Amino acid sequence: MEDMFNRLPNPLISHILSFLPTKEAASTSVLSKRWRLLFASVTNLDFEGDEESPSFVEFVDRVLALGGNDSINRFSLIFTDYPDPDTVTPWILNVLRRGVSELELSVSDYPLPLEIFFSKRLAKLKLGGGDGLSFSADVKKVSLPKLKTLEIESVVFEEDGVGFVKLLSGCPVLEELVLVNIGWEHWKSCSVSAKSLRKLKFFCEDNDENPKSVSFDTPNLEYLEYSDNIAKKYPKVKFRSLVEAHISLRLTEDQSADAGSSEEDEYLFESDDDEEKEMVGNATNFFKGICNVQILYLSAKTLEVLAFCCEATPVFNNLIQLTVESDEEIGWDSLPGLLKNCPNLETLVFKGLVHKSTKGCGNMCACKPLKNPSCLSSSAVKVLKIILSTHIDDDGMEEEQIKHFLEKMPRLEQLVVYFNESYEPSVFELSKKLQSVSTIASPKCNLQVISQNLSLSSTLPCSLAKKWSAPPNEEYTWFLKAVT
Repeated sequence: MEDMFNRLPNPLISHILSFLPTKEAASTSVLSKRWRLLFASVTNLDFEGDEESPSFVEFVDRVLALGGNDSINRFSLIFTDYPDPDTVTPWILNVLRRGVSELELSVSDYPLPLEIFFSKRLAKLKLGGGDGLSFSADVKKVSLPKLKTLEIESVVFEEDGVGFVKLLSGCPVLEELVLVNIGWEHWKSCSVSAKSLRKLKFFCEDNDENPKSVSFDTPNLEYLEYSDNIAKKYPKVKFRSLVEAHISLRLTEDQSADAGSSEEDEYLFESDDDEEKEMVGNATNFFKGICNVQILYLSAKTLEVLAFCCEATPVFNNLIQLTVESDEEIGWDSLPGLLKNCPNLETLVFKGLVHKSTKGCGNMCACKPLKNPSCLSSSAVKVLKIILSTHIDDDGMEEEQIKHFLEKMPRLEQLVVYFNESYEPSVFELSKKLQSVSTIASPKCNLQVISQNLSLSSTLPCSLAKKWSAPPNEEYTWFLKAVT
């Protein structure tokens, strides 16, 4: 076997070594002079360590020296301690000179060298690692003509975020952008402007600050994940090409508490004592900006934002699939208006049904039914999917809510209830109870109650014999991934 491997051509062996952890690949260099030369041509280098370990610093120095001026595809450096720039910067400059196309730096308290932002070869750049990684105000201009993927986590942008605008402006072909905890809630204004961008992920940890002003000028964006506190305003929102969006906008903890105690108010204001009341944030323009989306995921906290921080719910004419997350502390007040403004919605997914009972959710909910016609009666939804825990709550509200859907949704063709874990008694019990519902709005609805190991199917109104089968695990796993 060893002889067969040795007979492989050098380029193929070097390619194989590039997929091994750098330490393991380096260990092959002791086998012979040939293997030492083969390791020297490895194009993917990954290092993880700290400066307190002299052997780690010596190892990186030796590996980089061994490669000479040969080109490098990927260089990854994860530093578990605060680095000395005199140690780390020469490594970065070395790989930049050698035309590295993928650069990943995970270090703390380190001023990024200016040369990173003038690379003609970088196609992917990932920066992060902790506190103190900074984009210096000395960077007057950025030129990254081939950069397509940029990931930034916990990077400090000096001059109130001006550097962030400079960075994006120097990436003319950027297609994917990931931003995590960049602290823009402290900037005077925040703007993501990139005409070439196709995919954007933004995550900010829950805190007690609201961004002041947030704008998006990404007309070619197709995929969006956005998790942040609601901004005071959204002056510019351009998402003309958006296909799929996962939105998790939220109030701060204090604002959410105020919202819970002010159900009589239409909007949530800064203070009752203000001469001119001002909403804590206004997401109206943001949701107008995403109204062309086809697939939409809304967290429970986003439903709260829609209820208290939107002047009006826009019409989502293109929306065909909506996923809604429920939370026992948050009501469904915004859902009736949202469903009414989704005239072409085909698939509705609920991740849980337990929610706070409020007067505003009665239009579509079993917890406080109203005499007025339900918004569900005019719903175009054909497929309803519901993900539940291992068992139905003792108060029976989840079961009653599912029955309510069946009784009110005239176009419903398929109802699928998924239990997160395998618990066969819940599957049998719920399937039996739903088959006994006397009034079904839809003339024919296929019912499936599924867990990991069991699937029960029937047609409602229940005139046909039910059947059961054990579904392939792939089907169950695929659905859970599709809605999360």
